[in-house]
Amino acid sequence: MKTLYAMCLLMLGLCSQAATAAPVGWYQLDATWRDGQFSGRFYYDSASPYRITEVDGTLVDIAQTTAIDRVWNLDNAQPEAWIYLSNTNPADPGGHDAGFYLYLLDLGTTLGLDTSVGNGLYDWSSDFAFYNPGQLDDSPLLSYRIAEAGAAAVPLPGTALLFLAGGLAMLPRRRRQAGR
Repeated sequence: MKTLYAMCLLMLGLCSQAATAAPVGWYQLDATWRDGQFSGRFYYDSASPYRITEVDGTLVDIAQTTAIDRVWNLDNAQPEAWIYLSNTNPADPGGHDAGFYLYLLDLGTTLGLDTSVGNGLYDWSSDFAFYNPGQLDDSPLLSYRIAEAGAAAVPLPGTALLFLAGGLAMLPRRRRQAGR
């Protein structure tokens, strides 16, 4: 019987390791492209098909400084592998004129970016001097840093099952000891 309990606990432990996910909550993002940089935070929710549900920060590029406050994907009906973070443009309701793509990776305990694909910076502002030669049309990502900023840990189902199984495994032992 002890062997059965030990095997169940081992299996549950392995399942909990496979199901790890980055904590849900706010993350600080500092990113640098060839022609600009962003500093701000985003809200990550692994249960959302869009993964990033809120953003708040400032994009400074060679054409302008822009408040980034919109997750474009939330307005799009279909989740994509990428997330586009942009500004809200009051002159163009529903539109934007600056932003950047992120290919977010959940690394289990933290978040990262897939740097093998484009995480480009775009700025379609009224300053076409920078747009026409293609300078701000997919400016390449040079570096980034993502750090937790008050993320709340979410208990994983496998971990909860592990604790439950451990508690249940102790019940028969206590009954036998009480019956002696």
